[in-house]
Amino acid sequence: KKFGSMGFVVFADKDKMVTLGSDDEKAKTNEKPSMDVALDYRFYISKNEVTCGDFRSVLKDYDAYANLPDCESDSLPVVNVNYFDAVLFANEMSKRQGYDTAYTYAVASFGEEGCSGLSDLKFDPTVDAFRLPTEAEWVYAASGGWKPDSGWNADNSDYRAHEVCGAFIDGNGVCDMAGNVMEWVNDWYVPFRKEPVADYVGGIDGGVLGERVVKGGSYRNSAASMHLYSRGDIYTVTSVSKAEYVGFRLAFGPIRSPMWLNRDGQQKSIIVSILANSMDMRHELGTNKVKIAFRDDETGNLAFVDYSGDNPRVVEIDDSIEVYHPDISPDGNRVAFCTGLEGVSG
Repeated sequence: KKFGSMGFVVFADKDKMVTLGSDDEKAKTNEKPSMDVALDYRFYISKNEVTCGDFRSVLKDYDAYANLPDCESDSLPVVNVNYFDAVLFANEMSKRQGYDTAYTYAVASFGEEGCSGLSDLKFDPTVDAFRLPTEAEWVYAASGGWKPDSGWNADNSDYRAHEVCGAFIDGNGVCDMAGNVMEWVNDWYVPFRKEPVADYVGGIDGGVLGERVVKGGSYRNSAASMHLYSRGDIYTVTSVSKAEYVGFRLAFGPIRSPMWLNRDGQQKSIIVSILANSMDMRHELGTNKVKIAFRDDETGNLAFVDYSGDNPRVVEIDDSIEVYHPDISPDGNRVAFCTGLEGVSG
């Protein structure tokens, strides 16, 4: 299947399984334990990493991308791009093909080398649109022909990126999953759990550090050090991270019943959307030192939003106690709530 100049391969459909992580004692802490994921939907993934030519062509109207580094050839994978750059590319691809966008945001900020931030960024996996692949989708696609010693690695690459699909192409027609450049996936980093998950799309958020996941190894890594279960780099990866050996590829297609995990390994089938962003709060109240507490009717738990940081997020407190009518104390440190509905005993 082709979308514009990019070729895509269809994967999965129903009752497909993939294993993330590893129980190998040599695996890193953030790669353990192994977790089985069932994929109960169809998705497409691009045959190759997004090239400099594709990136320039799609984002040509953005001044921030007029002079891309490390692009001596249009057939080289685009690198030195962060998560936000990849999101803008995916959104623009969706709009060009007449689809809705999987990502929404309030304001895009730009520096001399691309997008420096997307305020109030939200991802809706149920939209029929271009997006970054989830870690589970990426591993499922890569597992069909995982041969790091046949890709561009530290032993044969001359420590530089090569034109896409210039080495091993697997039986599905997908190339450069192992080696050439490392790749962004869509997921927030969260520890795996031992129990299986269906249609896994990553963590609810990136925690205090805002960590994200990258996959695949690059031309800097030895073939022996590349593993399907690897999910990071030598440094902590956040949305603004960039490197000369990190690029991305796209996925396409909706995930109708997505499942997130929180940092305690609990499944969440829905993420509460924050309709009022930090700019709205600042405009209405003259400050962003604001907290909102509420009941999540899906779970009965107490949840809150803290707007004092750069990226407000919903935090849910799992408890056996039912929560109704929460009120925050004036100092912002405590919440009082009822254990029953108003007018009901208790």
